[in-house]
Amino acid sequence: MKNLLLQFFVYLFRGRQRHASEKGRFLIVSTTGLGDTLWGTPAIRNLRQKNPGAYIGVLTSPLGASVLKHNPHIDEIFIYKKLFRLWRILRKKEIATVLIFHTSQRSVLPFCALLGASRIVGTEGLSKGLDSLLTEIKPARSIHEIERRIEIAGAPGSAMMELFPSSQDVAATPLSTLRPLVCIHPGAKDRFKQWPPSHFVAVAKALQDHLGCQICVTGNAEEKQLVGSIAKQISGAKAFAGNLTILQLAALMQKMSLVITNDTGPMHIACAMQVPVVALFTPTDSRLCGPYLYPSSKIIQKSTTCSPCLRKKCREPFCLRQISVEEVTKAALELFYARARR
Repeated sequence: MKNLLLQFFVYLFRGRQRHASEKGRFLIVSTTGLGDTLWGTPAIRNLRQKNPGAYIGVLTSPLGASVLKHNPHIDEIFIYKKLFRLWRILRKKEIATVLIFHTSQRSVLPFCALLGASRIVGTEGLSKGLDSLLTEIKPARSIHEIERRIEIAGAPGSAMMELFPSSQDVAATPLSTLRPLVCIHPGAKDRFKQWPPSHFVAVAKALQDHLGCQICVTGNAEEKQLVGSIAKQISGAKAFAGNLTILQLAALMQKMSLVITNDTGPMHIACAMQVPVVALFTPTDSRLCGPYLYPSSKIIQKSTTCSPCLRKKCREPFCLRQISVEEVTKAALELFYARARR
């Protein structure tokens, strides 16, 4: 019923569509989380390179805006709130092409359909039953999320993600580089993606023994207790939990010799900053959402132990216990020495 009402509303108020002569005006839509936003940065760069004189705006979330801050390929960033005022602003931008990368809100696609764009491009089955509002539907395929966004943009090219921390962001994360710096990121939004904290502690201690490195433990504000508890168990470890912006975290990770992380947003930050990454996966499929075409990464993927997988209902992620401390330590040392040889 919600979809029928939204479709009827769009039918009544859609109005004039842009002419083909205005086609060089794009609005990219990505109103979800950290990783989802970062996956779109290669497509944005490729789109800019293909259309150097075009207008490129991005409609995103507050978190997405912090990820895309300083991105030189974007003309304007709009946050999805105060919709009537936002609609009036975007109508004046004369958007001709809307590219739906990813959205969680049912209202986003109808909102975009009311902007007057002649093209609205998205992926089949990802519009909460509102595919009829798309003018071009890309078939759903089992490809990495970065590649899916590149396909929607119609701009093939490099798949490398990007972030653009400023000099102030770099200055906000002072660290001595007299010793190798290793970051561990033990948290994740979902419990079923979290490798046991004791395993992170054991790996950190093993790396200190092998490399004499400085350990940094990162997390968001909700993970402050987890980060603090782990840091206390590691000699000289520095804890960063909830006190860094996205770009400050990127600047911090850029200083690292190595990052070890669960399947979570900061994993993609490390990849975007081209830092060697050991990424721990299960039950999600790393082929669809892990480090993509990034040689300085080692993905450790295990199969699920429960059938069906409980996912968000999982209180004790047994499947992640299949990943051993020894396996992660070995992968980390291999990446560290591979980088040292370059």
